[in-house]
Amino acid sequence: MSTASASDGPLRSLQPAPAQTAYRTVTDRLRKAIIAGELPGGTRLVQAELAQSLGVSVTPVREALRNLMSEGLVDYSPFHGATVHQISRAELDDIYELRTVLIPLAVQEGVEHISPEELNTAESLARQMEAATDPIEWVELNREFHKIFYLASRRPRLYTILGTLADLSALYVGVSIGGDAQRRARGDHDHVKIIRAYRDRDVERAIALTRDHNLDTHDVARATVDGASSA
Repeated sequence: MSTASASDGPLRSLQPAPAQTAYRTVTDRLRKAIIAGELPGGTRLVQAELAQSLGVSVTPVREALRNLMSEGLVDYSPFHGATVHQISRAELDDIYELRTVLIPLAVQEGVEHISPEELNTAESLARQMEAATDPIEWVELNREFHKIFYLASRRPRLYTILGTLADLSALYVGVSIGGDAQRRARGDHDHVKIIRAYRDRDVERAIALTRDHNLDTHDVARATVDGASSA
């Protein structure tokens, strides 16, 4: 598949970033553009072109790309430089199979250790997701929502692994809510039930709900990815 230059058009929708928050703004705007598909997989991300489009210096762009590489949304090679990560069926299956294996362990520990403050934060995020009109904002809030429960496991290595998978799965969550009009509503409903199970300290129910929630996203995203590859 041929790659496109960022100067060919995808970046035209990006507006200049305020200088005082340049790094964070550039990171957020590029992440949203990637998840939304405005910057398709394989798009070359040339630092000078990005800086010009966003009205910032090269330094915050370089930092933003480094951060997005750590999230798995941007790839780098010495031959092609930085490019938008391309999704695939093989990667999708790998991410969600790993999450299915690790989630029961994280939930079992998390139900025991999660604090009332963390659950209140999760409820606040769930309400924001229900009210969100921008689907990409929903994807971002969803990522932060699930990280609260991973963190509650109080196992740093487990949190790091699941957090990395959550960062990369944002691409596939975006695909899933774009491929199924009801997926987002089901997700909102699942989140409420997951919070309730944690508040009730019901490990088995929390594991089952989180596992089924994960599998729903996997199934919808897989059907969408398969449909796109066969078109």
